[in-house]
Amino acid sequence: MVDREKAKQLASEFAVEYEQLVNAVSWGVDKRQLLSIIAQYAAAGRSFSAKEFLQLSDHLKANSGWFSGLKGSFNYSVTALLITGFDDPYKGFEDMQKSYQLLIETGFRKTMFTYIAAITLIATVEAGEERKKVAVQAKEIYEKMKKHHYFLTSHDDYPLSILLAQQDQSELIEKIESYYTELSKGPFRKGNDLQLLSHILAQSASHARERSVERAIRWFEAFHSSGLKVKGLHYPLIGLLVLIDSPENLMGELLVLTEAFNQEKLFKWYKDMGLLIAGQIIVRQKTTEDTAASTSFAVSIEALLQAQQAAMTAAISAGAAAAAASAE
Repeated sequence: MVDREKAKQLASEFAVEYEQLVNAVSWGVDKRQLLSIIAQYAAAGRSFSAKEFLQLSDHLKANSGWFSGLKGSFNYSVTALLITGFDDPYKGFEDMQKSYQLLIETGFRKTMFTYIAAITLIATVEAGEERKKVAVQAKEIYEKMKKHHYFLTSHDDYPLSILLAQQDQSELIEKIESYYTELSKGPFRKGNDLQLLSHILAQSASHARERSVERAIRWFEAFHSSGLKVKGLHYPLIGLLVLIDSPENLMGELLVLTEAFNQEKLFKWYKDMGLLIAGQIIVRQKTTEDTAASTSFAVSIEALLQAQQAAMTAAISAGAAAAAASAE
């Protein structure tokens, strides 16, 4: 349970660790990416160590090709994912490299999102032939998604295609389309963010489709009625919250934690990030507390959280790189 005292403590610790990260990394890294990195630590209940972080970051750079995306600022996001997601992050990096190569051989393009997909693959599928099978299935699903929404489907859909490949395939695309169509009737806007929300909701059981749509709308309206501005970047969070519980049970804690974050000076210009990070912490906490939840469900939620966090920072990194290139 997150009360006001606990929320204030979490927000204060977050601000301290954020400053430690700022002092540790290269100048010029987008603040939103750094916020997302500390959010990974906060959601995982891990304390940030600059020494541990920089050692692994340097290891990634030293063991990556000249043109690898791990040479740039995206390296920091992957470093955080490995530290917070694996008992042995160095072994996790080795496995990620192997799975990345497997995905490339399967037909995925060499992008930052492919690294995230590789992490999702090793986190949710046992090593061996099963990973190859899931990789092939994921590529087929990605191509089907692209066929239905050519302009919306892009490399940032790679990580979720790995999770979708592990679902019952008989009605998968139809289920995703159903969510997209129903939610686009209101209050959600059509676009890539809504497609991502539809992919997340597709993790729920087929018989729960109507309930999931109704709960997603209630979450949107609960945000709005509480004075929170809902942007496209919040759609995936709504999907995660739908899978966890109803707004009637979680909104109080979420508001308290969001308010605590937004009162910190570093969130002055990033209020939308305050809601996003608070939501991720609540989702992780509730999944951990729910003893009735299956192990596979907990793993899926964990993978969804990682995919959402890392995909957002990958998008920020890609945008920063494009801006730098255009300025040259």
